[in-house]
Amino acid sequence: MKRVFLLLLIIPVIAMASSPTERLTSALSTLKELSSIPDSRAFTELLKQAQGIVIYPTLLKMGFLISGQYGEGFMLRYDTTTQMWFGPSFVKLTGLSFGPQVGIQNTSLVLVLMNEEAIRGFTRDNFTLGGNVSVAAGPLGRRLSADTDYRLMASIYSYSITKGFFAGLSLEGAAVQVDHEANKIYYGAEVSASEILESYQPMTPEVVAIVDFLNSLMCGETSEE
Repeated sequence: MKRVFLLLLIIPVIAMASSPTERLTSALSTLKELSSIPDSRAFTELLKQAQGIVIYPTLLKMGFLISGQYGEGFMLRYDTTTQMWFGPSFVKLTGLSFGPQVGIQNTSLVLVLMNEEAIRGFTRDNFTLGGNVSVAAGPLGRRLSADTDYRLMASIYSYSITKGFFAGLSLEGAAVQVDHEANKIYYGAEVSASEILESYQPMTPEVVAIVDFLNSLMCGETSEE
């Protein structure tokens, strides 16, 4: 048990807190890397049905047998009626897993949120993935299976990538928290995650670049490699 607490203390220090702007800048590179992988076409198709996306440009996992993971990211909500994006609301992720994990693994994580239940989860201060809201590995391939209703299978789909390849990553039991400090720094005032995601906020150039890229993916305007 002592090792568990040590991991939770050590990993955030190793990860080194990133500023809101740094997260946004890195996120665009993460999306471009993900969408350039040949089997990522299913991700693009899934994105067209989504109501939001969460991006952790860097998620560190470290340990021996018992492993801890820590990441800092942000969420954007997509209004399917107005076709507008809202956010970002900044978030953190921590978790423990068991298995033959030795050393440090650095991955990028993208979560596709399929319904309002998933959206609400990321506005709470302590939200457990795989608890009341189901999470599953995102489908791969050049298209979604025509006979599968992905909306009914899970509320959240995850894509983890390392050096241009998809990486298996267990998120069951991982805890998500709103990063109130990052939100305060970014918006210059204390504002709740719900307020950020429900009302339009002026977007910085970094967010505009991300939204433009997401829209191009959803419209099929990016070239497939």
